Amino acid sequence: MATQRAKQRILDTLKDNQVIVVQSPTGSGKTTQLPVILHEAGYSNSGIIAVTQPRRIAALSVSEFIAKQLGTTYPGLVGYKMRFEDKTDETTKIKIMTDGILLAETQDDRDLRKYHTIILDEAHERSLNIDFLLGYMKLLLARRPDLKLIISSATMDAGAFSEFFGGAPII
Repeated sequence: MATQRAKQRILDTLKDNQVIVVQSPTGSGKTTQLPVILHEAGYSNSGIIAVTQPRRIAALSVSEFIAKQLGTTYPGLVGYKMRFEDKTDETTKIKIMTDGILLAETQDDRDLRKYHTIILDEAHERSLNIDFLLGYMKLLLARRPDLKLIISSATMDAGAFSEFFGGAPII
C-alpha cells in the first residue's frame, strides 16, 4: 500500500476531505503505514494522530512496530494507551490506543481537542465501542471542521461507511 503513488493519493484525498475510508487487504500496511505517512506529511504538527485498535495486544504490537520504524522508543514520539497502562507523554505525536480508551477520553474532552487526525482501524469488527465511536465522530466532525478521520479496514462494506459519512471518498 505504501507506494509513493498510494501515499500521495491518500494525502491528496485527505487534504480535500474531512473523512476518508481506506480499504486494503490484510498485510498491506494500513495500520502501520498510515500514521507514519501522516506524521511525515506534518499532520502531527497540529495535534496527535490517534490510531484505535480493537484489542490490547494489537495496540501494543502496532506501537512497538511504528516506534521501531521511526527509530524511537516510548513513551515519546510514539506511545500507546490501554486500560491500566499509559505509555504516552507530552511529546507523543502518534498514539495507539484501544477503541475503548478513545471512547473514554470523550468523557473528559468532548471535542477531543488534542487530536488532529483519528484513524479508526479494523472498523469492520463493529463492536459496541466502534459503533459508538462512529456515531460520536459523525457529530464531532460537525463541531470540529479541523479534525480528520480515516476509517480503515481490510474487510468492510466501504460503501456503507462512506455513505454514513456523507459520501466520504474510498481509497
